[in-house]
Amino acid sequence: MNFAHRYPLNVPGKFYVDDQCTDCDLCRECAPNNIRRDDRFGQSYVYKQPETDEEVAAVMEGVDGCPTEAVRSDGDQHDWDREPIIDWTTSLRRFDHDVHFEVTVPVIPYEETVEEERLAMERWKAENKKSWWKELFS
Repeated sequence: MNFAHRYPLNVPGKFYVDDQCTDCDLCRECAPNNIRRDDRFGQSYVYKQPETDEEVAAVMEGVDGCPTEAVRSDGDQHDWDREPIIDWTTSLRRFDHDVHFEVTVPVIPYEETVEEERLAMERWKAENKKSWWKELFS
């Protein structure tokens, strides 16, 4: 996705986990000193940015191995103090989770996030449109 979809518990820095996390545990196995699981929702997040070459290599293994590309390494290209974040509180309340994240950056309203995802899906469908009928008989 993009930087706005970062999980609110990520600590600022180069590495972060976004909303595409499927809780597969790979990144946490690779980098247990840097990535944890929020047990309330099954979401990984970077709780400590790597400080040593070994920690960087471990987190990069999680970046490279993540099946959904949810573990990202471009956080140092963004302004953690100013760039907006999606409304995780409202998003998780859809699933009856009673949660509130304290964030100090602007929050993108949930409705805008849903519309953004709908448009992205339409673009993907248009770009990947294949006629199964043509495939079957060609």
